[in-house]
Amino acid sequence: MRRRSRPIRPGHEPRLAPGVRGYTVWSHGELYVPLVIAEREGSGDVGRYLDTLPLDRVVKFPSVLSERLAGMLLRRGFAPATEMTPRGPCDLLVRCP
Repeated sequence: MRRRSRPIRPGHEPRLAPGVRGYTVWSHGELYVPLVIAEREGSGDVGRYLDTLPLDRVVKFPSVLSERLAGMLLRRGFAPATEMTPRGPCDLLVRCP
């Protein structure tokens, strides 16, 4: 039996780590992180969360709009990539093991 997911309400996103809210999805052994929100901007909580992401799996951040987040990811070894989806190409920042 497949579990139904609940819709995410803005301001009520799931907690990913202390001070960090957002959403993640495992798909075919890869971790997608389409949403990351700092509860207190500049606190360092998002950086600490990024440092806990698995190094032995592919981790993908689709459609990163924040230059600040993009810089944090690039400094941690993520690289720009494009992935084809049923709705067309999607820009990502990806880190492979």
